Amino acid sequence: MNKIYKEINEQTNGKYKSLRFPKATFSKVGVTVTVVCKKEDRQFVETNKSELIDLLTKTCAFHSEIKLAIDDSDPTASGIRSAVVAFTEKFTYVSSVLHTISAEVQPEYKVKIKMHRAMYDLAKNDYIVRLNEFLSDNYAVQVNADIEIVEFSESGTVYSAKVDNGIKEYDVTDIRPVVGEIFGSKARTISSIDANGYNMTVCGIFAMPTAFRSKGGRRYERFLLYDGETSLQCRYSPQTEADSIVNRDLTNKTVCVFGNVEYDSARNEASVSVRALALCACSGPKIVEKRPAPQKYERIIPKPYEEYVQSSMFDSVGALPPALRGGFVVFDFETTGLSILYDRPTELGAVKLVDGRITETFSTLIDPRRPIPPEVVEKTGITDEMVKGQPLFEDVLPDFYKFSEGCSFVCHNIAFDFPFLLKGGNRSGWAFGDRKTFDTMAIAPIALPGIPKLSLDKVLEGLGLVNDNAHRAMSDAAATAKAFAAMHRLLAEKDVTL
Repeated sequence: MNKIYKEINEQTNGKYKSLRFPKATFSKVGVTVTVVCKKEDRQFVETNKSELIDLLTKTCAFHSEIKLAIDDSDPTASGIRSAVVAFTEKFTYVSSVLHTISAEVQPEYKVKIKMHRAMYDLAKNDYIVRLNEFLSDNYAVQVNADIEIVEFSESGTVYSAKVDNGIKEYDVTDIRPVVGEIFGSKARTISSIDANGYNMTVCGIFAMPTAFRSKGGRRYERFLLYDGETSLQCRYSPQTEADSIVNRDLTNKTVCVFGNVEYDSARNEASVSVRALALCACSGPKIVEKRPAPQKYERIIPKPYEEYVQSSMFDSVGALPPALRGGFVVFDFETTGLSILYDRPTELGAVKLVDGRITETFSTLIDPRRPIPPEVVEKTGITDEMVKGQPLFEDVLPDFYKFSEGCSFVCHNIAFDFPFLLKGGNRSGWAFGDRKTFDTMAIAPIALPGIPKLSLDKVLEGLGLVNDNAHRAMSDAAATAKAFAAMHRLLAEKDVTL
């Protein structure tokens, strides 16, 4: 109805600019157009009712009789909140803010919404603009949208900061080069990167170092920078083995990287091709401090893993390779989509691998608090009904922290799964950023030379293994664990180390 409002006022030189036409209700006997006005304007509307009906008839081209319903009531806080909630539900990627929406009518009309910085950056040119239009179109009084950004304190707890206090750069000191050379004393924040850029310096916490081999055999390395709510995928190509950063003591420390940024506007995510990296001191990124695991499991109880094929896979193939000694937690997420910024987990499946044998499982559906897109339902089989009433992600994390305590993490394409875990842990105060990580997708080209694709299915096929229930988290995690163990045994037979 906003277009109708504009056209009527253009025709009448702004005579009806104080009125709003939020909706038209159709019935068998005609059309009822709601006119919203202030109390002092009610008589004005009554006096000009005939002209308004004529204008609406011509402008809307309705072929039915038009009646006016005049609403001069003062908006209530509950009414404004309900209207904004209904409006927000149309924007799937911001649906996680629904529970934060509140409204006030004194001393002014106001809608209050809390967002994490990454979501605000995503919504500021879309949802927030359209929300302001919605408020302007539906209320004769001015209703302001008050957006707050949720940040992270050093302990991992949440606090709020006004949007206009947001920063774009950190001051960095005590720069200690690791590879290459970084110049200057300023570094961009991860959340401020919203376009392609050359020769940019970005600051964050270092995590997830992983070594890869291209099909041509060239070594390259990937790692993650994180900063509270946001993360940045990084790729680095060492010129020599001495330039490698994978085995340096960098994990969970503050670093600056220098290189070229590639920004994916469709997913609102960035990555950087790194040319230099340095340890540094910075007042911005905050490391979530490690804390003791809970004494007992509260929501998700691990179960023993029993499968007859373990005896043939692990007991009769010689000595245990050194790379398999110790504990590993192999995990997999199913999610509402591919974006770390606005998608959420729907399922977590994990197995514990101890000295080459799977000992326990950890599995749960997760309520993402938003609809699951149809294409995701088709792929995973996980529906809105299945996740309704399941634990929230933040309720699962303490149990998973206990389950994974003291273990390294393994995933197939860990660059997808680990950021979801890292982000959830940072929100809830559980520190996962200090873990050693492994990626079966990185091991496969070395263990299975000439493998045509690096999908989990192709890796399993190359190893003579089968995943009976692909795209469900528990099955994918168990299959990845078997692939991880089998590939390390192949490497040990060839006397190859990673």
